[in-house]
Amino acid sequence: MRHAPDDGRRGQRAAAPEGPEAPPDGRTGERHAFFSALLTGVLAPLNSTMIVVALPAVLADLEADLTWGSWIIVSYLVAMAAVQPLGGSLGDRLGRRRLMLFGLAGFALASLLAAFAWRVEVLVLARSLQAVTGASAIPNGTALVRTLVSSERQGRAFGMLGAGLSVAAALGPPLGGIVTDALGWRWLFALNLLVLLPALALVWRLPAPASARPRSSFDLLGSALLLLTLLGAAAALTLWRLPGIPLALAPALALGAALAGWWFVRHARHRPDPVLHVTLLGRRGFLAAGVAVASSNLVMYAAFVALPLFLAQLVGWGTREVGWAVAAMSLAMLVWGPLGGAWADRSGRRRPAVTGAAVALIATASFAAIAPGWPWWAFAGLLVTLGTGIGLANAAIQTAAMQAAGAAEAGQAAGLFSTLRYTGSIIGTAGLAAVLGDASEVAAFRVLFALVTLVAVAAVVSTAYLPDR
Repeated sequence: MRHAPDDGRRGQRAAAPEGPEAPPDGRTGERHAFFSALLTGVLAPLNSTMIVVALPAVLADLEADLTWGSWIIVSYLVAMAAVQPLGGSLGDRLGRRRLMLFGLAGFALASLLAAFAWRVEVLVLARSLQAVTGASAIPNGTALVRTLVSSERQGRAFGMLGAGLSVAAALGPPLGGIVTDALGWRWLFALNLLVLLPALALVWRLPAPASARPRSSFDLLGSALLLLTLLGAAAALTLWRLPGIPLALAPALALGAALAGWWFVRHARHRPDPVLHVTLLGRRGFLAAGVAVASSNLVMYAAFVALPLFLAQLVGWGTREVGWAVAAMSLAMLVWGPLGGAWADRSGRRRPAVTGAAVALIATASFAAIAPGWPWWAFAGLLVTLGTGIGLANAAIQTAAMQAAGAAEAGQAAGLFSTLRYTGSIIGTAGLAAVLGDASEVAAFRVLFALVTLVAVAAVVSTAYLPDR
Protein backbone atom coordinates (compact mmCIF):
# COMPACT_ATOMS: atom_id res chain seq x y z
CA MET A 1 0.00 0.00 0.00
CA ARG A 2 1.39 3.39 -1.01
CA HIS A 3 1.73 5.76 1.96
CA ALA A 4 0.60 9.34 1.72
CA PRO A 5 3.29 12.02 2.09
CA ASP A 6 4.03 13.06 5.65
CA ASP A 7 4.56 16.78 5.51
CA GLY A 8 2.98 20.09 4.67
CA ARG A 9 0.28 20.62 2.11
CA ARG A 10 1.09 17.42 0.24
CA GLY A 11 0.06 15.36 3.29
CA GLN A 12 -3.13 17.37 3.52
CA ARG A 13 -4.10 16.69 -0.08
CA ALA A 14 -3.23 13.00 0.19
CA ALA A 15 -5.39 12.51 3.28
CA ALA A 16 -8.37 14.45 1.92
CA PRO A 17 -9.92 11.63 -0.14
CA GLU A 18 -10.27 9.55 3.02
CA GLY A 19 -12.34 12.22 4.74
CA PRO A 20 -10.05 13.73 7.42
CA GLU A 21 -10.09 17.41 8.21
CA ALA A 22 -7.91 19.93 6.45
CA PRO A 23 -6.87 22.76 8.79
CA PRO A 24 -5.01 25.79 7.40
CA ASP A 25 -1.64 25.29 5.79
CA GLY A 26 1.72 25.49 7.56
CA ARG A 27 2.49 25.98 11.23
CA THR A 28 -1.00 27.36 11.99
CA GLY A 29 -2.57 24.08 10.90
CA GLU A 30 0.00 22.12 12.90
CA ARG A 31 -0.75 24.11 16.07
CA HIS A 32 -4.49 23.71 15.50
CA ALA A 33 -4.13 19.95 15.18
CA PHE A 34 -1.81 19.71 18.17
CA PHE A 35 -4.00 21.61 20.65
CA SER A 36 -7.12 19.74 19.52
CA ALA A 37 -5.32 16.47 20.21
CA LEU A 38 -3.91 17.73 23.50
CA LEU A 39 -7.19 18.87 25.05
CA THR A 40 -8.95 15.72 23.91
CA GLY A 41 -6.16 13.44 25.06
CA VAL A 42 -5.75 14.78 28.61
CA LEU A 43 -9.18 13.45 29.59
CA ALA A 44 -7.90 9.85 29.64
CA PRO A 45 -4.97 10.17 32.11
CA LEU A 46 -6.77 12.72 34.25
CA ASN A 47 -9.70 10.40 34.81
CA SER A 48 -7.41 7.41 35.24
CA THR A 49 -5.28 8.85 38.05
CA MET A 50 -7.39 11.31 40.03
CA ILE A 51 -9.83 8.59 41.07
CA VAL A 52 -7.07 6.41 42.56
CA VAL A 53 -6.53 8.41 45.75
CA ALA A 54 -10.29 8.93 46.13
CA LEU A 55 -11.16 5.21 46.06
CA PRO A 56 -11.44 4.81 49.87
CA ALA A 57 -13.94 7.69 50.04
CA VAL A 58 -15.87 6.40 47.01
CA LEU A 59 -16.18 2.87 48.40
CA ALA A 60 -17.18 4.13 51.85
CA ASP A 61 -19.83 6.51 50.47
CA LEU A 62 -21.35 3.87 48.17
CA GLU A 63 -21.00 1.11 50.81
CA ALA A 64 -19.14 -1.06 48.32
CA ASP A 65 -16.76 -3.96 48.85
CA LEU A 66 -13.02 -3.32 48.44
CA THR A 67 -12.89 -5.52 45.34
CA TRP A 68 -15.04 -2.97 43.49
CA GLY A 69 -12.17 -0.50 43.78
CA SER A 70 -10.15 -2.29 41.12
CA TRP A 71 -13.19 -2.57 38.85
CA ILE A 72 -13.84 1.19 39.05
CA ILE A 73 -10.38 1.65 37.53
CA VAL A 74 -10.30 -1.40 35.28
CA SER A 75 -13.74 -0.86 33.68
CA TYR A 76 -12.46 2.46 32.35
CA LEU A 77 -9.27 0.91 31.01
CA VAL A 78 -11.07 -2.07 29.46
CA ALA A 79 -13.58 0.04 27.54
CA MET A 80 -10.91 2.52 26.46
CA ALA A 81 -8.74 -0.29 25.11
CA ALA A 82 -11.58 -2.05 23.31
CA VAL A 83 -13.17 0.91 21.53
CA GLN A 84 -10.22 3.01 20.37
CA PRO A 85 -9.51 1.01 17.17
CA LEU A 86 -13.18 1.39 16.22
CA GLY A 87 -13.13 5.10 17.02
CA GLY A 88 -10.02 5.60 14.92
CA SER A 89 -11.41 3.59 12.02
CA LEU A 90 -14.68 5.56 12.05
CA GLY A 91 -12.68 8.78 12.08
CA ASP A 92 -10.77 7.65 8.98
CA ARG A 93 -14.11 7.11 7.26
CA LEU A 94 -16.46 9.78 8.60
CA GLY A 95 -14.13 12.61 9.55
CA ARG A 96 -12.04 13.12 12.66
CA ARG A 97 -13.78 16.34 13.68
CA ARG A 98 -17.17 14.59 13.75
CA LEU A 99 -15.95 11.72 15.92
CA MET A 100 -14.13 14.09 18.27
CA LEU A 101 -17.27 16.21 18.79
CA PHE A 102 -19.37 13.10 19.42
CA GLY A 103 -16.85 11.71 21.87
CA LEU A 104 -16.39 14.93 23.85
CA ALA A 105 -20.15 15.53 24.17
CA GLY A 106 -20.69 11.94 25.29
CA PHE A 107 -17.86 12.19 27.80
CA ALA A 108 -19.55 15.23 29.36
CA LEU A 109 -22.84 13.36 29.79
CA ALA A 110 -21.08 10.30 31.22
CA SER A 111 -19.22 12.53 33.72
CA LEU A 112 -22.54 13.93 34.95
CA LEU A 113 -23.86 10.39 35.45
CA ALA A 114 -20.73 9.51 37.42
CA ALA A 115 -21.09 12.60 39.62
CA PHE A 116 -24.66 11.61 40.57
CA ALA A 117 -24.07 7.84 40.84
CA TRP A 118 -26.12 6.35 43.68
CA ARG A 119 -24.69 2.82 43.52
CA VAL A 120 -21.25 1.49 42.73
CA GLU A 121 -22.65 -0.36 39.71
CA VAL A 122 -23.91 2.95 38.30
CA LEU A 123 -20.47 4.50 38.81
CA VAL A 124 -18.83 1.59 36.97
CA LEU A 125 -21.31 2.02 34.11
CA ALA A 126 -20.63 5.77 33.96
CA ARG A 127 -16.88 5.18 33.93
CA SER A 128 -17.32 2.69 31.08
CA LEU A 129 -19.37 5.24 29.12
CA GLN A 130 -16.67 7.83 29.74
CA ALA A 131 -14.15 5.47 28.21
CA VAL A 132 -16.31 4.50 25.21
CA THR A 133 -17.02 8.11 24.27
CA GLY A 134 -13.46 9.22 25.02
CA ALA A 135 -12.14 6.39 22.87
CA SER A 136 -14.17 7.76 19.96
CA ALA A 137 -12.32 11.07 20.18
CA ILE A 138 -8.77 10.41 21.40
CA PRO A 139 -7.30 8.39 18.48
CA ASN A 140 -8.64 10.93 16.01
CA GLY A 141 -6.75 13.70 17.77
CA THR A 142 -3.56 11.64 17.52
CA ALA A 143 -4.28 10.99 13.85
CA LEU A 144 -4.47 14.75 13.22
CA VAL A 145 -0.96 15.13 14.59
CA ARG A 146 0.27 12.25 12.42
CA THR A 147 -1.25 13.59 9.20
CA LEU A 148 -0.88 17.36 9.60
CA VAL A 149 2.44 17.84 11.40
CA SER A 150 5.60 17.68 9.31
CA SER A 151 7.50 14.41 9.73
CA GLU A 152 10.61 16.39 10.75
CA ARG A 153 8.71 17.76 13.76
CA GLN A 154 6.54 14.80 14.71
CA GLY A 155 8.91 13.61 17.43
CA ARG A 156 8.69 17.01 19.14
CA ALA A 157 4.92 17.11 18.63
CA PHE A 158 4.38 13.67 20.15
CA GLY A 159 6.86 14.52 22.90
CA MET A 160 4.93 17.69 23.81
CA LEU A 161 1.66 15.80 23.52
CA GLY A 162 3.00 13.14 25.88
CA ALA A 163 4.21 15.89 28.21
CA GLY A 164 0.74 17.42 28.25
CA LEU A 165 -0.79 14.07 29.08
CA SER A 166 1.78 13.73 31.85
CA VAL A 167 0.63 17.07 33.27
CA ALA A 168 -2.88 15.63 33.43
CA ALA A 169 -1.59 12.46 35.05
CA ALA A 170 0.49 14.55 37.46
CA LEU A 171 -2.44 16.76 38.40
CA GLY A 172 -4.73 13.77 38.87
CA PRO A 173 -3.46 12.45 42.23
CA PRO A 174 -3.11 15.82 44.05
CA LEU A 175 -6.39 17.08 42.59
CA GLY A 176 -8.05 13.84 43.62
CA GLY A 177 -6.79 14.25 47.18
CA ILE A 178 -7.51 17.98 47.52
CA VAL A 179 -10.97 17.92 45.94
CA THR A 180 -12.04 14.78 47.78
CA ASP A 181 -10.94 16.22 51.13
CA ALA A 182 -12.51 19.64 50.51
CA LEU A 183 -15.67 18.94 48.50
CA GLY A 184 -16.17 15.19 48.17
CA TRP A 185 -15.32 12.69 45.43
CA ARG A 186 -18.34 13.55 43.25
CA TRP A 187 -16.79 16.92 42.40
CA LEU A 188 -13.89 15.14 40.72
CA PHE A 189 -16.09 14.57 37.69
CA ALA A 190 -17.08 18.24 37.55
CA LEU A 191 -13.39 19.02 36.94
CA ASN A 192 -13.76 17.45 33.51
CA LEU A 193 -15.75 20.49 32.38
CA LEU A 194 -12.62 22.61 32.70
CA VAL A 195 -11.16 20.53 29.86
CA LEU A 196 -14.30 19.55 27.95
CA LEU A 197 -15.66 23.05 27.30
CA PRO A 198 -12.52 24.51 25.69
CA ALA A 199 -11.92 21.20 23.87
CA LEU A 200 -15.41 21.30 22.35
CA ALA A 201 -14.92 24.93 21.34
CA LEU A 202 -11.58 24.22 19.69
CA VAL A 203 -12.67 21.06 17.88
CA TRP A 204 -15.84 22.84 16.70
CA ARG A 205 -13.58 25.34 14.90
CA LEU A 206 -11.83 22.61 12.94
CA PRO A 207 -12.86 22.74 9.26
CA ALA A 208 -15.43 20.20 8.13
CA PRO A 209 -14.19 17.04 6.42
CA ALA A 210 -13.32 17.09 2.75
CA SER A 211 -15.62 15.13 0.51
CA ALA A 212 -14.94 11.44 0.88
CA ARG A 213 -14.84 9.07 -2.05
CA PRO A 214 -17.31 6.15 -1.96
CA ARG A 215 -16.12 3.26 0.15
CA SER A 216 -17.41 -0.19 0.91
CA SER A 217 -19.92 -0.72 3.70
CA PHE A 218 -18.67 -0.49 7.24
CA ASP A 219 -17.26 -3.74 8.63
CA LEU A 220 -19.92 -4.57 11.23
CA LEU A 221 -18.87 -8.21 11.64
CA GLY A 222 -15.23 -7.25 12.06
CA SER A 223 -16.20 -4.58 14.61
CA ALA A 224 -18.20 -7.09 16.63
CA LEU A 225 -15.41 -9.67 16.54
CA LEU A 226 -12.79 -7.09 17.53
CA LEU A 227 -14.88 -5.96 20.49
CA LEU A 228 -15.49 -9.55 21.58
CA THR A 229 -11.76 -10.25 21.39
CA LEU A 230 -10.67 -7.23 23.40
CA LEU A 231 -13.50 -7.24 25.93
CA GLY A 232 -13.21 -11.00 26.45
CA ALA A 233 -9.47 -10.82 27.06
CA ALA A 234 -9.83 -7.91 29.46
CA ALA A 235 -12.71 -9.55 31.32
CA ALA A 236 -10.72 -12.77 31.67
CA LEU A 237 -7.99 -10.79 33.41
CA THR A 238 -10.24 -8.77 35.70
CA LEU A 239 -13.79 -10.08 36.14
CA TRP A 240 -12.81 -12.85 38.55
CA ARG A 241 -11.95 -10.17 41.15
CA LEU A 242 -15.61 -9.13 41.47
CA PRO A 243 -17.64 -10.59 44.35
CA GLY A 244 -19.73 -13.60 43.42
CA ILE A 245 -17.93 -14.29 40.12
CA PRO A 246 -16.51 -17.84 39.91
CA LEU A 247 -12.81 -18.14 39.12
CA ALA A 248 -13.61 -20.75 36.43
CA LEU A 249 -15.17 -18.00 34.32
CA ALA A 250 -11.72 -16.54 33.58
CA PRO A 251 -10.42 -19.40 31.36
CA ALA A 252 -13.80 -19.61 29.60
CA LEU A 253 -13.64 -15.91 28.74
CA ALA A 254 -10.03 -16.27 27.63
CA LEU A 255 -10.96 -19.14 25.31
CA GLY A 256 -13.86 -17.13 23.87
CA ALA A 257 -11.57 -14.16 23.28
CA ALA A 258 -9.01 -16.37 21.53
CA LEU A 259 -11.65 -17.86 19.22
CA ALA A 260 -13.08 -14.41 18.43
CA GLY A 261 -9.57 -13.13 17.73
CA TRP A 262 -8.82 -16.02 15.38
CA TRP A 263 -12.08 -15.40 13.50
CA PHE A 264 -11.36 -11.67 13.34
CA VAL A 265 -7.89 -12.18 11.81
CA ARG A 266 -9.28 -14.55 9.16
CA HIS A 267 -12.10 -12.10 8.40
CA ALA A 268 -9.80 -9.07 8.18
CA ARG A 269 -7.39 -10.81 5.81
CA HIS A 270 -10.16 -11.58 3.31
CA ARG A 271 -12.01 -8.25 3.44
CA PRO A 272 -10.69 -5.40 1.26
CA ASP A 273 -11.66 -2.67 3.75
CA PRO A 274 -11.71 -4.16 7.28
CA VAL A 275 -12.38 -2.19 10.44
CA LEU A 276 -8.74 -2.74 11.38
CA HIS A 277 -5.89 -3.66 9.05
CA VAL A 278 -4.10 -6.43 10.94
CA THR A 279 -1.19 -5.92 8.54
CA LEU A 280 -0.29 -2.90 10.67
CA LEU A 281 1.30 -5.32 13.12
CA GLY A 282 3.63 -6.46 10.37
CA ARG A 283 4.80 -2.96 9.50
CA ARG A 284 8.41 -2.19 10.34
CA GLY A 285 8.57 -0.85 13.88
CA PHE A 286 4.86 -0.97 14.75
CA LEU A 287 4.83 -4.25 16.67
CA ALA A 288 8.04 -3.38 18.54
CA ALA A 289 6.54 -0.01 19.47
CA GLY A 290 3.33 -1.69 20.61
CA VAL A 291 5.14 -4.16 22.86
CA ALA A 292 7.27 -1.33 24.24
CA VAL A 293 4.33 0.93 25.07
CA ALA A 294 2.35 -1.96 26.61
CA SER A 295 5.30 -2.86 28.80
CA SER A 296 5.94 0.76 29.75
CA ASN A 297 2.31 1.36 30.70
CA LEU A 298 2.22 -1.82 32.77
CA VAL A 299 5.22 -0.55 34.73
CA MET A 300 3.69 2.91 35.09
CA TYR A 301 0.30 1.69 36.33
CA ALA A 302 1.89 -0.72 38.77
CA ALA A 303 3.64 2.28 40.31
CA PHE A 304 0.54 4.50 40.14
CA VAL A 305 -1.72 1.99 41.90
CA ALA A 306 0.60 -0.07 44.12
CA LEU A 307 2.68 2.74 45.64
CA PRO A 308 -0.30 4.73 46.98
CA LEU A 309 -1.50 1.54 48.70
CA PHE A 310 1.96 0.91 50.15
CA LEU A 311 2.46 4.49 51.34
CA ALA A 312 -1.02 4.76 52.85
CA GLN A 313 -1.30 1.34 54.50
CA LEU A 314 2.27 0.40 55.42
CA VAL A 315 3.98 3.79 55.79
CA GLY A 316 1.05 5.82 57.12
CA TRP A 317 1.05 8.75 54.72
CA GLY A 318 -2.09 10.88 54.25
CA THR A 319 -4.07 11.29 51.04
CA ARG A 320 -2.43 14.56 49.99
CA GLU A 321 1.10 13.32 50.68
CA VAL A 322 0.45 10.19 48.65
CA GLY A 323 -0.96 12.28 45.79
CA TRP A 324 2.08 14.54 45.59
CA ALA A 325 4.48 11.60 45.79
CA VAL A 326 2.88 9.87 42.83
CA ALA A 327 2.76 13.19 40.95
CA ALA A 328 6.58 13.32 41.06
CA MET A 329 6.73 10.58 38.43
CA SER A 330 4.37 12.40 36.07
CA LEU A 331 6.16 15.71 36.55
CA ALA A 332 9.42 14.04 35.50
CA MET A 333 7.63 12.77 32.38
CA LEU A 334 6.52 16.36 31.73
CA VAL A 335 10.12 17.57 31.73
CA TRP A 336 11.70 14.73 29.78
CA GLY A 337 8.93 14.02 27.23
CA PRO A 338 9.65 17.00 24.93
CA LEU A 339 13.41 16.47 25.32
CA GLY A 340 13.02 12.83 24.29
CA GLY A 341 10.93 13.90 21.28
CA ALA A 342 13.53 16.46 20.16
CA TRP A 343 16.25 13.81 20.57
CA ALA A 344 14.24 11.39 18.44
CA ASP A 345 13.84 13.98 15.65
CA ARG A 346 17.55 14.74 15.69
CA SER A 347 19.15 11.32 16.21
CA GLY A 348 16.49 8.75 15.32
CA ARG A 349 13.92 6.83 17.34
CA ARG A 350 15.90 3.91 18.72
CA ARG A 351 18.49 5.64 20.92
CA PRO A 352 16.15 7.72 23.14
CA ALA A 353 13.71 4.80 23.38
CA VAL A 354 16.34 2.32 24.55
CA THR A 355 17.92 4.85 26.93
CA GLY A 356 14.59 5.75 28.50
CA ALA A 357 13.54 2.11 28.88
CA ALA A 358 16.86 1.32 30.59
CA VAL A 359 16.47 4.22 33.04
CA ALA A 360 12.96 3.02 33.90
CA LEU A 361 14.33 -0.49 34.45
CA ILE A 362 16.79 0.81 37.07
CA ALA A 363 13.96 2.41 39.06
CA THR A 364 11.67 -0.62 38.79
CA ALA A 365 14.37 -3.02 39.92
CA SER A 366 15.08 -0.78 42.93
CA PHE A 367 11.43 -0.93 44.01
CA ALA A 368 11.77 -4.72 44.28
CA ALA A 369 13.55 -4.05 47.60
CA ILE A 370 10.88 -1.62 48.86
CA ALA A 371 10.60 -1.15 52.64
CA PRO A 372 8.39 0.96 54.96
CA GLY A 373 11.47 2.44 56.61
CA TRP A 374 12.71 4.21 53.48
CA PRO A 375 12.98 8.02 53.81
CA TRP A 376 10.56 10.12 51.77
CA TRP A 377 13.28 11.21 49.35
CA ALA A 378 14.01 7.59 48.41
CA PHE A 379 10.43 7.08 47.22
CA ALA A 380 10.41 10.45 45.45
CA GLY A 381 13.80 9.90 43.84
CA LEU A 382 12.89 6.54 42.37
CA LEU A 383 9.55 7.88 41.12
CA VAL A 384 11.35 10.75 39.41
CA THR A 385 13.81 8.27 37.86
CA LEU A 386 10.94 6.13 36.60
CA GLY A 387 9.16 9.16 35.14
CA THR A 388 12.38 10.30 33.50
CA GLY A 389 12.82 6.98 31.73
CA ILE A 390 9.22 6.73 30.56
CA GLY A 391 9.26 10.35 29.38
CA LEU A 392 12.46 9.91 27.38
CA ALA A 393 11.18 6.79 25.63
CA ASN A 394 7.51 7.48 24.94
CA ALA A 395 7.77 10.14 22.22
CA ALA A 396 10.18 8.04 20.18
CA ILE A 397 8.02 4.93 20.61
CA GLN A 398 4.80 6.66 19.54
CA THR A 399 6.45 8.43 16.60
CA ALA A 400 7.85 5.13 15.31
CA ALA A 401 4.43 3.49 15.56
CA MET A 402 2.51 6.29 13.85
CA GLN A 403 5.02 6.68 11.03
CA ALA A 404 4.69 2.98 10.28
CA ALA A 405 1.16 3.76 9.01
CA GLY A 406 0.08 5.86 6.06
CA ALA A 407 -1.90 9.07 6.50
CA ALA A 408 -5.16 7.50 5.34
CA GLU A 409 -5.05 4.84 8.08
CA ALA A 410 -3.65 7.07 10.83
CA GLY A 411 -6.84 6.73 12.89
CA GLN A 412 -6.64 2.94 12.86
CA ALA A 413 -2.96 3.06 13.77
CA ALA A 414 -3.60 5.49 16.62
CA GLY A 415 -6.45 3.36 17.93
CA LEU A 416 -4.50 0.11 17.77
CA PHE A 417 -1.46 1.71 19.39
CA SER A 418 -3.65 3.05 22.21
CA THR A 419 -5.23 -0.39 22.64
CA LEU A 420 -1.79 -1.90 23.10
CA ARG A 421 -0.97 0.89 25.58
CA TYR A 422 -4.10 0.21 27.62
CA THR A 423 -3.55 -3.54 27.44
CA GLY A 424 -0.44 -2.96 29.54
CA SER A 425 -2.49 -0.91 31.99
CA ILE A 426 -5.15 -3.60 32.27
CA ILE A 427 -2.68 -6.42 32.80
CA GLY A 428 -0.79 -4.33 35.35
CA THR A 429 -3.91 -3.50 37.34
CA ALA A 430 -5.25 -7.06 37.22
CA GLY A 431 -1.86 -8.51 38.13
CA LEU A 432 -1.59 -6.08 41.03
CA ALA A 433 -4.89 -7.33 42.43
CA ALA A 434 -3.80 -10.95 42.06
CA VAL A 435 -0.37 -10.50 43.67
CA LEU A 436 -1.17 -8.04 46.45
CA GLY A 437 -4.38 -9.52 47.82
CA ASP A 438 -5.29 -7.33 50.82
CA ALA A 439 -2.02 -5.35 50.41
CA SER A 440 -0.96 -5.83 54.02
CA GLU A 441 2.42 -7.56 53.55
CA VAL A 442 5.68 -5.94 52.44
CA ALA A 443 6.71 -9.22 50.78
CA ALA A 444 3.73 -9.04 48.40
CA PHE A 445 4.85 -5.62 47.14
CA ARG A 446 8.38 -6.91 46.64
CA VAL A 447 7.11 -9.87 44.59
CA LEU A 448 4.96 -7.49 42.53
CA PHE A 449 7.86 -5.21 41.64
CA ALA A 450 10.12 -8.18 40.92
CA LEU A 451 7.58 -9.32 38.32
CA VAL A 452 7.23 -5.78 36.97
CA THR A 453 11.01 -5.64 36.60
CA LEU A 454 10.80 -8.53 34.12
CA VAL A 455 8.30 -6.49 32.11
CA ALA A 456 10.67 -3.52 32.19
CA VAL A 457 13.35 -5.79 30.70
CA ALA A 458 10.93 -6.64 27.88
CA ALA A 459 10.51 -2.91 27.22
CA VAL A 460 14.26 -2.48 26.82
CA VAL A 461 14.48 -5.43 24.43
CA SER A 462 11.53 -4.28 22.29
CA THR A 463 12.82 -0.71 21.93
CA ALA A 464 16.06 -2.13 20.52
CA TYR A 465 14.03 -3.29 17.49
CA LEU A 466 12.63 0.16 16.66
CA PRO A 467 13.79 1.69 13.37
CA ASP A 468 15.91 4.81 13.65
CA ARG A 469 13.93 6.59 10.93
